[in-house]
Amino acid sequence: MLLPRRPAAILALMIVTLFSRANAQNNPAAGTPSSSLRGRVVDSASRLPITRASVELTSAAGAPALTTVTSADGSFRLQGVHAGRYGMRIRAIGYRPTQVSGIVITAGTSVFDLRTVALAASVVELPPLQVTAPEQVVQLAPDRNTYVVRDMPTTRGGTVLDVLRNVPTVDVDIDNSVSLRGNAGVVVQINGRPSPLKASQLGNYLAQLPAEMVNKVEIVTNPSARESPDGVAGIINVVLKQKPDAGASGAITAGGSTRGHVDLGGNAGFQHGAFTFYGSYGFFRENRPRSESLFRQNLYLDPITFLDESGTRTQSQNGHTFTTNAGYQLGEHDRLSLENLLTTRGEREARTILYRDLNAAHDPTGLSDRTTTATNRQIEFETTLAYDHDFVRDGHTLSSEVHIVRDQEDGPQSVLARTLGLGGAPITTTARESQTNLDHGAENSVKLDYVRPLAEHVQIEAGYKGSLNRFHTALGTDVFDVTTGSYLPDSSRTRDFTYDQTVHAAYGIIDAQPGKFLLQGGVRVEHASTSFHVTALGATYDNGYNSLFPSALVAYNLDEFRRVKLSYSTRIQRPDDGDVLDPTPHYADPLNLSIGNPNLKPEYTRAFELGLERRRGPLTIQVTPFFRHTIDAVRSIRTIDTLGVTTRSYANIATSDAYGTDATVALNGTRLSGFASASAFRQVSNAPDLGTGFAIRTFGWSVRTNVSLRVSGSLDAQGLFSYQAPMTVEQGRNGSRVRFSLAARQKLMNDRMSVTLRVIDPLNTSRE
Repeated sequence: MLLPRRPAAILALMIVTLFSRANAQNNPAAGTPSSSLRGRVVDSASRLPITRASVELTSAAGAPALTTVTSADGSFRLQGVHAGRYGMRIRAIGYRPTQVSGIVITAGTSVFDLRTVALAASVVELPPLQVTAPEQVVQLAPDRNTYVVRDMPTTRGGTVLDVLRNVPTVDVDIDNSVSLRGNAGVVVQINGRPSPLKASQLGNYLAQLPAEMVNKVEIVTNPSARESPDGVAGIINVVLKQKPDAGASGAITAGGSTRGHVDLGGNAGFQHGAFTFYGSYGFFRENRPRSESLFRQNLYLDPITFLDESGTRTQSQNGHTFTTNAGYQLGEHDRLSLENLLTTRGEREARTILYRDLNAAHDPTGLSDRTTTATNRQIEFETTLAYDHDFVRDGHTLSSEVHIVRDQEDGPQSVLARTLGLGGAPITTTARESQTNLDHGAENSVKLDYVRPLAEHVQIEAGYKGSLNRFHTALGTDVFDVTTGSYLPDSSRTRDFTYDQTVHAAYGIIDAQPGKFLLQGGVRVEHASTSFHVTALGATYDNGYNSLFPSALVAYNLDEFRRVKLSYSTRIQRPDDGDVLDPTPHYADPLNLSIGNPNLKPEYTRAFELGLERRRGPLTIQVTPFFRHTIDAVRSIRTIDTLGVTTRSYANIATSDAYGTDATVALNGTRLSGFASASAFRQVSNAPDLGTGFAIRTFGWSVRTNVSLRVSGSLDAQGLFSYQAPMTVEQGRNGSRVRFSLAARQKLMNDRMSVTLRVIDPLNTSRE
């Protein structure tokens, strides 16, 4: 794939193409002043806010003009409304649709406030609502893009990782590591709260959450000062289903695959007066066979020699997930809620690696193998107690929450290593080992957020968050002694460390909407202190630092069809993974060592984005050029000695820059819906102190499409295709990745039941 040499020419071409002047028929009011229209949608009986209600502004003739959905507090706002007479249709699943007429916007009106609109519950009218007002699968907004999972058949029977593979700019590799725009420094949130799990544990945790529990995925590539600054690439927020329909509701799901995957799930909820409750359960079991290969050259020897590694790995895992969400409306303005999440996971893993030593002519000179069997258990519990208060004035709110997390992972592991004859027959046993490990993590945090309108088009936000994180890791290794016929401890391979991190942060944001502009500016001030204690060395590494995280957003509505935005933020990636910090040598096998660096500094990223968006009927096009400048970027370093032993360590490189463009075309509200996206970026790393292999200039690109077809009122079909091109990285190269799957869903019993068939890789083209 070739690009023009001048980035400015590319950007100008995109702007001209995307934002060409609309004709008079599509944009009759171009150039005239516009207003904004706001309001709030609530339940007529309980007065609780209705989330994700569909709000459609129509012209006097009944033609659609603008659409949006309500936020978590039931509020909505429509920008770029020109002078004239309008009507409005408001719909929500489980409620009677409501028509508001006689809305008159005059030329001098800056903000038109509908105040509160109440909807009456109506379970009987549910089927017509689903047909006449389908929820948008892709929702593109100035600060985030949202992808609704409910109508994605290709995720049925899968996990959260399968959901993320359906989302543009997100990638999940074979080791379940999640990245955004090619950067693994991304924060994955569950219901808006970051997980305290280490990066090595997070992928396995997401792999046990059934896809059926997910409501939507939000991608925030340039968050404001309101959000936690962790994650230099941005935020991926997985929103689980946690709200009941009106009255009582429930569902049961079951799935299986020819590859040994089984999943079961169910949920139940009800709403009665001021009380709401929603609970869900999910179970999954799967087998993941894998094959691995690695080929090395030892240039220290003359003539050179080679090592050919090939292996097989089988992972059998199962997990249980429970969620509950209870809320109580204390009065017209106060609400109390309690949210819980409990997950358990068990895993059995068997891995065998065959080592073939080769001479310069690639003839075998030695043969050996190493077999590892392990059992792993993990449990995590999260609970959040929240209190929200709405003041008399609309938009004036106070929110608070206490969040507590506890998780533990442990399990034994055994290793058997043998020397083999060139024919493959065992000769001697070179190692018999047994390991036990324990990882225990805890997080306690408290958060307070305050929003107050200062004028009709200006509001301020302020907040505080204090958090205390701790994790402890202990690993013991026993080696079989032939002389005594028993296992003896190996003190050189013992790991025992504790990491504590305390963060106090406060932020302030001001929002303004003068005319067609949306302006936002904010800053987050933070003090962090860390302590890393290594028991085996008797050493403690303390670090404290202060940080400032400014953010800004400027959006301009050219008219009701076109918008342009420019945003900036500062992000941080903290070296808070024990495997990265621990200086105690650790190896998966005698030829692959890993040594952490407790003196790592946090890396800071300054990110700029230019967003270009155009909407025409059901079609929305979004193009987002971006630039990221990272200071003290953390990278892993691999070295090899004369014996062929590879050692992996970590260091801060000087700088790393990435710039590129994302483009997404979304189609909603028709029989054919979905999106097509493409991403291209260049990365430049500068590391003069680390030698060759780190100062690189590389280019990466990917394409992805996810298309759904409503064949009939009860039959949906969907196809997913994605391709990520090969890319050079520091000290190596990542191969290309291809994914292709098809799915069909048949609704039964008036959509009270459905059957989904999903075919993964039907043409045998997937690879990593």
